Amino acid sequence: MAHQVVIPKGVYGFPDVGFGGFVAGLLAAPSGDGGQHVDFHRPAPLGVMLTITEADGRRRLEDGEGPIASARPAEVAVDVPAPPTWDEALRATGEYVTEAPIVQHDCYGCGPRRAEGEGLRQFLGLLPERGVVAAAWRPAPALGGPDGALPAVQAWAALDCPAGWARFRRPDAPARVMTANLAATLHRPIIAGERHVAFGWVISRDGRKTVAGSAVATADGELCAVARSLWIDAR
Repeated sequence: MAHQVVIPKGVYGFPDVGFGGFVAGLLAAPSGDGGQHVDFHRPAPLGVMLTITEADGRRRLEDGEGPIASARPAEVAVDVPAPPTWDEALRATGEYVTEAPIVQHDCYGCGPRRAEGEGLRQFLGLLPERGVVAAAWRPAPALGGPDGALPAVQAWAALDCPAGWARFRRPDAPARVMTANLAATLHRPIIAGERHVAFGWVISRDGRKTVAGSAVATADGELCAVARSLWIDAR
């Protein structure tokens, strides 16, 4: 079974490269709220026809040059710290605006130059006492579906930058990191327009490799989505 998709030209983190969480969500979305593990094989192009194939419970995104990403069912085991409160997340967002070393100002996930509804606008600042980065986040109504909930592809996208910023804000952070894989479970809907807290933390470091956790919770602390991802420092 196969069908075709196009990653919109505006859905990127680094220029001309499909936003990793969104790419993962394209593959994982049909699986509903079950855990999925997505491996990224190479950068996903924007604005061109891509094919999703499915066989033996696995899904693959590819173009004429071969596989781009692949997904399989997986149990996602992550020890999640207590979600920051809404007030803590507001403080962290303020820290992002004034202190964060922002390189990609138009990133789909965290770019402050994105207009409302044209990106996620997660502004993830440090909470040193918590050991996390966090953002006070109200997803734009335009991101929601008919029932107000973010589609799965957007929920997966919301788990990308929290992990990336957890790595970027370490003292030894490189100028650029690449996502090798992302595994996530969606627990409950993320409702557009409502208050949420997005947050991320480093789980472990080994040379150029960083394993990070990320999550989205309601303002009352109920987990909506949880992820574990592997990031590789660019040379």
